[in-house]
Amino acid sequence: MVFVKRVELSRFKSFGGSNSVPFLPGFTVISGPNGSGKSNILDALLFCLGLASSKGMRADRLPDLINNNHKGNNKTLETIVSVTFDISDFDEIESSFEEEKQINNEEEIDEKINLKSLTELKITRRLRVTRKGSYASTFFVNDQPCSATELQTQLNRLRVYPEGYNVVLQGDVTRIITMNGKERREIIDELAGVAEFDRKINQTKTTLEAVKEREEKCQIITQELSAYGEKLQQDSQKAAKYQKLKAQIQEKKQWAIVLNWRYLQEREKQVNQEIIRLDNDQKNKQEQLTLIREQTAIALHNLEELNQQVKALGEEEQISIASKLATQKAKRQQLNQRQVELAKSFQENTANEVKININQQEIEPQLINLKQQKDELEKNQIPQLDNKKNELKNILAQLKKSAQQIAAESQAWVAQQTALNQNINNIQTQLNPKLTQKALLEERCQQLQNIIKNDNEKLANLETQINEQSQQQPHFNEDLSAIVTTIQNLAQKLSNLEQDISLSQETVNRLLTEQRDKQRQLDKLEATKQAQQEAQGTYASKIILNSDLPGVCGLVAQLGQVETVYQLALEICAGGRLGFIVVEDDTIAAAGIKLLKQQKAGRATFLPLNKIKAPRLHQSGGIQYAKGYINLAVNLITCEQKYRPIFAYVFGNTMVFAD
Repeated sequence: MVFVKRVELSRFKSFGGSNSVPFLPGFTVISGPNGSGKSNILDALLFCLGLASSKGMRADRLPDLINNNHKGNNKTLETIVSVTFDISDFDEIESSFEEEKQINNEEEIDEKINLKSLTELKITRRLRVTRKGSYASTFFVNDQPCSATELQTQLNRLRVYPEGYNVVLQGDVTRIITMNGKERREIIDELAGVAEFDRKINQTKTTLEAVKEREEKCQIITQELSAYGEKLQQDSQKAAKYQKLKAQIQEKKQWAIVLNWRYLQEREKQVNQEIIRLDNDQKNKQEQLTLIREQTAIALHNLEELNQQVKALGEEEQISIASKLATQKAKRQQLNQRQVELAKSFQENTANEVKININQQEIEPQLINLKQQKDELEKNQIPQLDNKKNELKNILAQLKKSAQQIAAESQAWVAQQTALNQNINNIQTQLNPKLTQKALLEERCQQLQNIIKNDNEKLANLETQINEQSQQQPHFNEDLSAIVTTIQNLAQKLSNLEQDISLSQETVNRLLTEQRDKQRQLDKLEATKQAQQEAQGTYASKIILNSDLPGVCGLVAQLGQVETVYQLALEICAGGRLGFIVVEDDTIAAAGIKLLKQQKAGRATFLPLNKIKAPRLHQSGGIQYAKGYINLAVNLITCEQKYRPIFAYVFGNTMVFAD
């Protein structure tokens, strides 16, 4: 049985010097009066083995455990406590300890000290405090320094636990007696070793929670890696697309080389023909120059003969001959001038010939390179390109057929739109005379109002004159009766004018009513026209649909059918999205955008089938049983299955009701 053999104290609490307290085998009792230091021995044991804190040893701080009565001249204070165990029966304890480790699946702990070869185990703790107030605590096992963890490991092998009941402190017996059943059961579990299992279970739960946290972190990292993998996949797709476009660019460059070679070949033929033509012109000019020289020589010979004849003839004949001579001189000058022009032309032809020869020398290396490229293209690439050309021709023929069908459908739309425009023009033609008549009536009404105003002014003037005349000349009754008659006539005219005005006002009101009706009809026709235009698309969409661009499916409005009763509701719901262009993939959309930029045809919205994903359609609980509920808008469309995501994107979760 392992037991404490002795305790050695040096300057610990009430023990000023160095003291040794032996513990004999069996039962040892230490007695003495109060304050003699009995409890300090137990505190020293707890201090040395590290089984309690400073408060458990009845001290506020560890430096309070040092006895300060014998300071001496040292700058530091220290206390040393050693506990010696008798471990002669350690083999039996070690075997049981090994069994526990196997049961608990604990790992082996590295042993610095082999306890099996020893009969005693000495544990020492030294506490040193400097004058500045700092302190340090050091553990020793058999005079070898160690850490607190290593010390607890050795004590565990001796079945001495910090939380155990190896030491019963002052007041513990009274506390145990006054405990309830639960607290006593905890003590029994502690003594039986069950509490150790509970602590290990709690520690295992803590470890499990830590593992769960790490698992959650790993899941988060996995999700991030998955997202990063998707991004890498998208980058891979973009790289593949780039490689594809790069191959297409290389193919276009090869075609450009072929076209350049053909152009240079045609250019060579033209240069050769130009050289032949210039040679022929040069020969013709040379022949003409020789002929002119011969004619000049003949003319000079004739001139000499004429001069001789002039000398021999008389004055009149001389004059006539002089005139002939002048004529010949003029002809000679013309011939000389013609000769000079021919000489200049000859020089120019010679210079052109030199330039052509130089150009020919410069072009010959290019022709050699082009011939080599031609041979290579004829052997390797042209057969492949011809095959691709034939395939593209077949695809183009199919696309042309589909384009013809679309054109036929568009012609029907255009005819319908033309009919609507004609109806609008007819209504406008009917409305214009009404508007003109309305303007005339308003003008006539204004004129009548002006006349009434003038008559009222005249009437007021006449009344003023009547009053003046009645005051000044009361005997003119006849004039007064005439004036009264005139007033009555004017009143009659005024009533007639008021009747005309009321009639004109009724006519104006009637025309306004007709105008409002016609305007409503015009608005309906314009709304119908706008719907037709939205169904046909904008100018940009017409450019895309009429082009030979492959992979264009058509407008959203052209890809589905709906019953007439639901047409207005779905058109209002979809709005401008009916004019969106549906294409097979985003590369075709990019090509369409490039085409619109080149032709400056405006903008258009493309919906690629490989990118558009249908939103999740759902109905609120029980709403399908509501009064007047018909269905989701997307379910009222009849279309091909591959266009379902497009209409789901256009209409979403919109519901159609009867009213």
